[in-house]
Amino acid sequence: MKKAILGLLSVGAAASALAQGTVIFENSSSSGNIYLGSVGPTHYAAAGTYTVALLWAPGGSLGTAQGSFQQIALYGLATGGATSTGFFTDSATIATPTAQAPATVGVFEVEGWTGNYTSYAAAVAGGAAVGQSAEFLNSTGNPNPPGLPPVQTTGWDGNLVLVVPEPGTLALGGLGAAALLFFRRRK
Repeated sequence: MKKAILGLLSVGAAASALAQGTVIFENSSSSGNIYLGSVGPTHYAAAGTYTVALLWAPGGSLGTAQGSFQQIALYGLATGGATSTGFFTDSATIATPTAQAPATVGVFEVEGWTGNYTSYAAAVAGGAAVGQSAEFLNSTGNPNPPGLPPVQTTGWDGNLVLVVPEPGTLALGGLGAAALLFFRRRK
């Protein structure tokens, strides 16, 4: 009986490890670009000055809570990846977490920032130029040949505008965080 239960658990664990969708995260094959401060052909973000992150959330519909997203890929200055002026190419296959079945639709989002920061939050805190796409739906490929190959992030048009947050926005964010800490300590 114990052997049967252990066998079923092993099969289930192996199946769940393979139940991942796959995507390729890049914008070189799209019509979009990474811009710095303004959308226009002369405002491309310079090569080697920015980092982009791909976020994923479970489910297959728009309107996902921001806290549900988790970073699944990071590329650019923070990782040593060589970005080009306005676009990046990373041919690595990115696997979604096991909760995303292969060949289904997932919810994604792209974040980007300038400077050598390891996260979007650190870039915001450091006053770097940051940008975030709207969430988008994208189908995924199957990681197991001869299934579907990895899918490009075609749900995202490749555009991302990085802007420096206004000091007033940062000040309001800081005041809000301070108020939360103050009220949390009073309880």
